[in-house]
Amino acid sequence: MRAITASRAENLPIGELSKRGGVNIETIRYYERVKMLAPPLRTASGRRVYDESDLRSLVFIRRSRALGFSLD
Repeated sequence: MRAITASRAENLPIGELSKRGGVNIETIRYYERVKMLAPPLRTASGRRVYDESDLRSLVFIRRSRALGFSLD
């Protein structure tokens, strides 16, 4: 996996976060609903935008799930 830098990870739309995080878009929305991910910032038009910390959290959750940890 490539290193994550702030310049590449600022203001990511949900599709790009999904691609870089290795999870489905619906999975990201689910993690937001169950409060595993913080609510994202929104643009003036209401689109979700994510940053480096969101990507790191998503990757942590995905890796933890792969190791057998539950969301509880």
